[in-house]
Amino acid sequence: MSATPGDSQGHYAELEYTAGYYHELGPAHLRFCGLIAGVDVAVPEAPTYLELGMGQGVSLAVHAAANLGDYWGVDINPAHVENARELAASFDGALQLDARSFEAFATRDDLPLFDIITLHGVWSWVSDASRRVIVDLIRDRLKPGGVVYLSYNCQPGWASRSPVRHLLKLGHAARPGGDAEARIEAALEFMEDVAAADGRFFAENRPAASHAASLRKVGAQYIGHEYLNADWHVPYFSEVAQALAEADLGFVTSARLLDRVNAIHLAPAGVALLDRQKDTVLRESVRDFLVNQQFRPDVFAKAARTLSPSEQAARLDAQAFVLVCGLDEIDFQLTGAQGEVVLSEVIYGPLAVALADEDFRPKTTTGLMAAPGVSTLRRSDVVAALINLVGMGVLRPAQAFTPEIRARCDSCNRLVLDRALTGPHLKHMASPVTGGGILTPRSAQLFLRAWLAGARTTDEIALSVWQVFETTNERAVRNGHEAADREDNLAALAEMARRFLDQTVPLYRALAIL
Repeated sequence: MSATPGDSQGHYAELEYTAGYYHELGPAHLRFCGLIAGVDVAVPEAPTYLELGMGQGVSLAVHAAANLGDYWGVDINPAHVENARELAASFDGALQLDARSFEAFATRDDLPLFDIITLHGVWSWVSDASRRVIVDLIRDRLKPGGVVYLSYNCQPGWASRSPVRHLLKLGHAARPGGDAEARIEAALEFMEDVAAADGRFFAENRPAASHAASLRKVGAQYIGHEYLNADWHVPYFSEVAQALAEADLGFVTSARLLDRVNAIHLAPAGVALLDRQKDTVLRESVRDFLVNQQFRPDVFAKAARTLSPSEQAARLDAQAFVLVCGLDEIDFQLTGAQGEVVLSEVIYGPLAVALADEDFRPKTTTGLMAAPGVSTLRRSDVVAALINLVGMGVLRPAQAFTPEIRARCDSCNRLVLDRALTGPHLKHMASPVTGGGILTPRSAQLFLRAWLAGARTTDEIALSVWQVFETTNERAVRNGHEAADREDNLAALAEMARRFLDQTVPLYRALAIL
């Protein structure tokens, strides 16, 4: 079942949206964002959580499985809500799901006060009236100290890109009716015809030309929902901050933690200019111009208290962390607008080894500071490195969990592994240790299925996966080439299985996935 254009209130509904997972929406990550920003955000162990515009509900379901609390989700597309219900049913999750507009949801008389309200991308694609409803809902139903995650397309980075969206809309409207994917193809062809006609706009706006060319690499679902909604709002940060101030919200930090690393994004003159801006809104606005910001994943809090330096230090010392990948998967460099910066081997080398020690067991900052090679480092350098590793996506804040959470994650992950056989594939496994999803390639999911079925040797695991490949007409890939026959496939899969046994099994045990 899917929504029809007539009941979607301007939202694109001819194709369902992609099923993505976003760890930045998780309670653990939002709690950590407040901590590193020195803000006492009120995110309890069992939060009351609301996601507005949840899409297919993957993030909401994973976070509900991996945490205690009460989880609510709203999306106007009934097919999205139905998918979220199926995910929640896999672990008997009691999600409160609503397939109505924000306006209708806000009229419910049973809404609790929420600790967390999240919106991923929604702000960019709803009407002015819906944004007013969102602000009113946050003002009335978010607890003091509560946190809001709000991501959106923004200026000035979209200044040259917006005309591309306008051309797509024109091309889409010129072909009413018919197959949804064919209409999007027609829109792409129309835009490409204009771009190829040697006109001045694309010649004088190279970022727009590059962006137009890149759209062939994304799917029809993405183009439909990102570019073809009736409403299209690309604000400056200051406009968003002003709107949310009406709900008593103040800016905390970017949920994309590497945004905080000025050295990779700003020239020295830019750093000096930014340092002179004492007002938060002005400073963030200046930063957006310096990096030509196109998308912001912002964290706001409602009347939250500032942590004292001693409080922040104590909480950081007690914070536990866990790796979510092997050591050989960590790329020890940061990339930003100013290019690449190689991370200090003196700091990151021993820290990474300490994090991987004891089969990846989670460790607190204090515990890491006592590790060989780390104990001689400055605490400030270690804390900065831990934040950067979280921002790089190779490290996550870790938390204690109950047997109930472990059982829910196990049930949720069984659905993921079942879907790995035929699809639609889910790309993340729920970890009670991180309180969120862990990116797991389909090959690793098939190895996990074999392991859970009792396979323990490389040959047993390879044979199990090959039997799946035979039914789906797939082949193993080694060094960029598909294996040819059965023997080649078994050899390639056995090689991959060795890595799985040596590294993935202990890692996933530490993450309580195994």
